[in-house]
Amino acid sequence: MFKAPFSFEGRIRRIEYLLSAIIGGVVTGIAFWLGVGTAVFGAASNSGGDFGIGVLIGIAALAGGIWFTIAQDVKRLHDVDKSGWFLLLALIPIVNFILGLYMLFADGTVGPNRYGADPKNRMPYQAQPTSVNVTVNMNGEKQETIQTQTDKF
Repeated sequence: MFKAPFSFEGRIRRIEYLLSAIIGGVVTGIAFWLGVGTAVFGAASNSGGDFGIGVLIGIAALAGGIWFTIAQDVKRLHDVDKSGWFLLLALIPIVNFILGLYMLFADGTVGPNRYGADPKNRMPYQAQPTSVNVTVNMNGEKQETIQTQTDKF
């Protein structure tokens, strides 16, 4: 879990997406508000250096948090076999809420897709034989007939 959290490559499961949203939001929020606090208290004490450092901490926290969030969102979209460009739909009000619910609750593609291996290590469904007929002659002769029938998709 959390392999290459700032990378846009690969796929992540729903639980990793949820945990990354919670952890990313908390860490980014704490770092941002520490930066804002440093800037406010630096300005209140007439120390221009503290204000500048606080602003830089806040900007760095926001930049890192935004990059982390976008990377995790793109990997979650890859898991449901969608392009990362679908994330642009999050810029539309109400659609962003629906997209967030979709990414949180939609099951990922079973098996590998064009974005990588299945994070759950599931394999695609393969058709099994629908019927098997076995005939055995009980008169002392050895005769066995096996007939299988498979459905092809």
